Amino acid sequence: MEKYNCSIPQFTEVVIIGGGPAGAATALTLGAKGFPSLVLEAASVANTKIGEILTPNMTPLLRKMGLEKLINTCAHLPCYGNRFVWGNSQPVDKLFITQTNSNGWHLNRTDFEQKLSQIVIDQGSKWLWNCKFIEAYYNNTEWEVWLKYQGKKQLIKASFLVDATGRTAKFARYIGIKRKYYDRLAGLACYFSLEEIGHIPHFTNIEAVSNGWWYAALLSDNRLVTVFMTDADLFDKSMQQIEGYWQKLQETQIIKALFPRYSLPTSYEGITVKPAQTSCLMSPVGEGWLAVGDAAFAYDPISSYGIGSALGSGYYAGNAIADYLRGCKEAQLAYRMVTERAFFQYLHMLRYQYLQEERWLESPFWRRRHQIDFALTHFG
Repeated sequence: MEKYNCSIPQFTEVVIIGGGPAGAATALTLGAKGFPSLVLEAASVANTKIGEILTPNMTPLLRKMGLEKLINTCAHLPCYGNRFVWGNSQPVDKLFITQTNSNGWHLNRTDFEQKLSQIVIDQGSKWLWNCKFIEAYYNNTEWEVWLKYQGKKQLIKASFLVDATGRTAKFARYIGIKRKYYDRLAGLACYFSLEEIGHIPHFTNIEAVSNGWWYAALLSDNRLVTVFMTDADLFDKSMQQIEGYWQKLQETQIIKALFPRYSLPTSYEGITVKPAQTSCLMSPVGEGWLAVGDAAFAYDPISSYGIGSALGSGYYAGNAIADYLRGCKEAQLAYRMVTERAFFQYLHMLRYQYLQEERWLESPFWRRRHQIDFALTHFG
């Protein structure tokens, strides 16, 4: 292998590839167990990301991880429940007030992830921004990880690697781990800046339509995020322009009612396409490595599992890695069993959710979800 002069030829117990919520939660948990790690984040700063919901049942985990202070700020809006049109045309409200933790949150993802990374750093771990994973080699006791940092290819050695690169699973893909996809779901997202927000309740809004479903939520900076979900091969190409997007939005009931005077705001961000398939690695663990968050198991946004699942996955992964490094090799197997069981239960829930909508069974989108058996899952 070609040799390079490395400005950071250092050893660390754990290298985490990816600095999203799953990677950060893994680093925090490891740090609390006495294993500072090194996080490699490809972006130069925390960026805006789709996926803002943190449900009330995540509050105990946030408290356990010392992260509850992150959400009790003006950067985030409390979410008091879900408003949905699903299964029939009548809007229904499901309030969180009946739960032990009475509200969830619509997060400002940029603020949340910036502060999360700072907590990781303050705890004693290291964080490299604008640092791209290139390749890695394992010699049965140690990883050699090559990365691009500060314009140079550099080397870091580690005992353990974590793939926290999201749905792309860059490291797992690099070492040849296959991924199973259950559907072709993707989202067309657009952020609108609103001047009038007083009439908008702090709910998560979900509405089924003939060829997919819509999601919308108000954010703390007076922006309204809207996402249209359908299969990638079913997108109406006209929706990639604001005129077509707005026209389709006008065919909804509760989503269009969120806009003052039902008119197109003058300020909005460009429409982006985001993958949202249900998918999983055929094996989320291996010798000296494991995958966390979406890299291991990616969920349909209808489940609201996104950020919460990422944090929970990182918490369990951090504990498993700490046990593994202390000599308990069975810890990885336990992590795999827990995460695969959770994913299997999710598949049953997902199928049940989609079966509730029977108004458009002739539509390819809904017909596919009534025909597929999500429960038929076999892990490698």
